[in-house]
Order: sequence, then C-alpha cells, then structure tokens
Amino acid sequence: MNKTGLMFGSFNPVHIGHLALANYILSFSDLKEIWFVVTPQNPFKESSGLAPENHRLKMMEIAINSDQRFKICDIEFNMPRPSYTINTLDKLKGLYPNKCFSLIMGADNLLAIDKWKEPSRLMANYHIICYPRNGSELSSKKDLSNVEIINAPLMNISATLIRDALKKHKNIRFLLPHGVYDYIQKYNLYG
Repeated sequence: MNKTGLMFGSFNPVHIGHLALANYILSFSDLKEIWFVVTPQNPFKESSGLAPENHRLKMMEIAINSDQRFKICDIEFNMPRPSYTINTLDKLKGLYPNKCFSLIMGADNLLAIDKWKEPSRLMANYHIICYPRNGSELSSKKDLSNVEIINAPLMNISATLIRDALKKHKNIRFLLPHGVYDYIQKYNLYG
C-alpha cells in the first residue's frame, strides 16, 4: 500500500513552515507522499478572515510547484461545510482503497481532538503523525497507541503572523514559498 500523509489546513496563506514540516516528515517517516488538504471552512475558525478558497488553492499550487512528493487535495470543496476530518478521511479511503492514509497534525490539535467529530473512531481507525507545537505538551494525553510522535524542528511561523504583517504592508517575501508573495500582492489578498 502506498503510504500517504494528509496535512489538513486552511493554508491562509501557505508558508515556508508548512513546506519545511512536510519535507521533514517525508524524510523521517515511511510516508511516500503528502497531500495538502485545503479546507474551505474549518469548524473551529471564523471564515471572515479567509482568503477566497480558489486563491488559497492557487497559492498552494504555486508553493508545491513541481515537487512530485506533494499533491493538492481539494476534496472538501465538494463536501458539506464546515468540513469534518473524519468525513473527509472516510471519503478518501473509499476513493483510494490502495492508499494507507496517515493524518498529520500538531500536538495542539491532538490535545484538542476530543472536540472533533467522532474522535474515538478517528483515533482507532487512522494512523496519526504528530509534530511538536510550542506550548503543547503531550504527556497529559493518555492513549497514544495509534500516534507516531515525530520530533520535527519547531518553526515559530504562522499564517496569522503572515496576515498581520501583510496588513501592515511588511515585506515578508522570504516567509512564503517562492511566488506566493507576488501572488498575494497581485490579488491584494490580506491587505
């Protein structure tokens, strides 16, 4: 079976932290590829600050360019909103029965997984690769039997930091993948 990691996010916008993390996980796990699942609407986040989904999808396309190890997945664009990870995982499993999917998430999300839809089923049926996040200690989490902790380096870059800097007209070109800053400027996103 082809081992595929799924990195979910609104990617609002995609930044170098996303790509550095994905590259690290591919290098230090048994995954063969990572799909970036662009989420139109996260049930835990306000939609008011989101760039239009077609722009976020295009920025992801620019970001991963021709790296064959990375793919874009827009499956949630055609699913009910808000998007629930367990529904997306089930749909992907049905569409791609020859793939073995692993869910990639930060420690902060793993600690809050009890708030997700059907967390017990998700944890029991899907392998999770968890990376560290500042301020999120996993020692309090009881059942990590289906969780692989990967000691990825911490990068203190966030889409919120990027958006705030762009609103202040700061040039943060090198915190974004090549071409994404120019795309944001061209379409006046986050200004």
